[in-house]
Amino acid sequence: MIKAVTAVEARGSGFIKNTDMPCILFEGHWFHKFTRGAYDNHYPHLSYAKWTKQHYKGGRGEYDRLLEAITVSDDPDPALRSTSWGLFQIMGFNHEMAGHATVREFVNAMAESEGNQLKAFVSFVEAEPELAESLRSQQWSDFASRYNGPGYKKNQYDTKLAAEFSRARIKLDEEASGDRLAFERGDTATLQSALNVALDAGLTVDGWFGDKTRQALISFQEREGLQETGRIDSETCARLGIDVSSYSLEA
Repeated sequence: MIKAVTAVEARGSGFIKNTDMPCILFEGHWFHKFTRGAYDNHYPHLSYAKWTKQHYKGGRGEYDRLLEAITVSDDPDPALRSTSWGLFQIMGFNHEMAGHATVREFVNAMAESEGNQLKAFVSFVEAEPELAESLRSQQWSDFASRYNGPGYKKNQYDTKLAAEFSRARIKLDEEASGDRLAFERGDTATLQSALNVALDAGLTVDGWFGDKTRQALISFQEREGLQETGRIDSETCARLGIDVSSYSLEA
């Protein structure tokens, strides 16, 4: 389950490649809130009332945004609190739930190691019993809603989490048995998990592409206004938010 969350939130790494800089994302709508909109007019790319991904730069570019926000404000804390950190992209304003008395202490811990990032995630989840239960019971839509907010479906967090959980479980099964599943079977299990979340399809996640999986795929394509082929193609995967690259996808 934790592997699934890390794969979705930070693509499996808590630090920007070849650096000692934690993965971050600066959120201007939170900076707007914590500074009461004081910088909206002069710095609209840093401070805005409603969430948007328009100003995201990604990678090191997010540090440019963070440092600019720190520079324009008299106090660095609002900018640090407005940023998500590490493997699990925990917002700075949740530092107490993550086990740290101040946001600066939290940021320093996130910069030290992925181990600290994991401890912060465990503390954060345990601080919210309903969040913890949704994770333990694999209720991905409920978990995504509580963890990522009400707009989680726009980024397909629920289907992505289900798919990555299936992928991680298959890898663990392979390690335990010493066998290797065929790549396409592993990807089919990923597809089945995503369809279960998207449609409540009730598929057995076994990696076999049978009639029930095909019919669920057709139902999803119908719901999304796609061509109802019952075949895995790039547009269907994009709508589900999954990567099943072992298949030869049709454009």
